[in-house]
Amino acid sequence: MKASLILCFMCCFSWAFAQEITGNIKNHEKSDMDLVLMLFGMDYPISIGTVNKKGQFTANLENASLDNIPKENLAMSSGELYFNFYFKCARDAFGDNYNKMAASQDFVRLTKNGDWAGTVFLVSDEGLRPWIEDSGYNNAIKGSFYEVMYVEEDLSLNMTCTSSVYASDNEEVETEYIFDIQLKKGFNWVEYTINEVYETDPNIRASFPSKVTISNMKDPSKMLWVGTYY
Repeated sequence: MKASLILCFMCCFSWAFAQEITGNIKNHEKSDMDLVLMLFGMDYPISIGTVNKKGQFTANLENASLDNIPKENLAMSSGELYFNFYFKCARDAFGDNYNKMAASQDFVRLTKNGDWAGTVFLVSDEGLRPWIEDSGYNNAIKGSFYEVMYVEEDLSLNMTCTSSVYASDNEEVETEYIFDIQLKKGFNWVEYTINEVYETDPNIRASFPSKVTISNMKDPSKMLWVGTYY
């Protein structure tokens, strides 16, 4: 029994800090392309892997390098940690970590011969994509979506904070965000798990997440890579 628990812990730890992901980009079937991040400007894409014409890809954050990024771009595109998460809480909730420098990337970009050719949405359920694209008019659903975050040093967040969202002119709803994440210096996969959704009057605004867990990527096999092309 003890051995099984240790094995389970090791697997979870490995997933949490897994840098390489392989899979298939749905509806790709275009051509060979590069997977890049553009955290520090479109003129300075950061390669993290490739995808072939059948949509099979390999992405590895350990391949990401800042060597060609000018210092002024790094400074301009980085900001305080608390402001780089998709869901925001007051900076005081982050304690001494609030002003650690970070930069975040919402989607993975696809380039061909250096030109931006497409975008990949990272979700556990394709039903999340409309909400990600326009949260004002499309309802949130339970599930996970993923981003990449760069941090300048190792840090850990284990806390719960609250914020508020207007459901209507006369109603303000408290939202809860649970942070349980360890970020390593460099690039990290971040998973946002929507646990609860507040149902609104659709004539006023779309339903929105009311309880979310922010963590390391738990299981890369549950991440769907859904492409859109230009």
